[in-house]
Amino acid sequence: MAILYLLAIAMDPEQIWREKSDEDLIEAGERLSEFTSEGERIIRAELRRRGLPDPPTPVDYCWKCGRGIYADGPDDACENCGEPLAQAVRARLAETDEPLTNEVVYRSRFAHEVELVTAQLEGAGIVAAQSAGRFGADVRLPALNLSEYTVAVAAADASRAREIIEGLPVSHGDDEERSPAPPSDEP
Repeated sequence: MAILYLLAIAMDPEQIWREKSDEDLIEAGERLSEFTSEGERIIRAELRRRGLPDPPTPVDYCWKCGRGIYADGPDDACENCGEPLAQAVRARLAETDEPLTNEVVYRSRFAHEVELVTAQLEGAGIVAAQSAGRFGADVRLPALNLSEYTVAVAAADASRAREIIEGLPVSHGDDEERSPAPPSDEP
């Protein structure tokens, strides 16, 4: 046990974060306000090195403890040390409280494709929401009442999400149910 402890303190912080899993690194990126400015720098550098999503930048840094102040944190005091925020920082935080706009980036009638798209987007650090609806509703032809599944992301992530989806082995608007071709009388 003592040898493991000595090895752990002998490792530099960059090495520690290089050995973390992608999931651990992404999770740390979502909680950057908990890390010192040096820890934040190391985590951001490792995220970039691996090509993982870059977390939002802080609105400012606390003058007392030096930790980042983020838009999703408290808007009146530093989340870490409790120091009241300056009026200018409060004003910048108020500007970041705009409502979130979602944009549909993928539609399909195949639930398994929507699951694949959602998993890939979330793996890339993009929050994705699924929904299902009905299309082709015709009372006379109940067999054609098909489900339509959609995936929506924050508008800011939409173009990146579409790029990811373009590279996936899923239908790209070509999954319309087509009538089978009539049989040919030719031999």
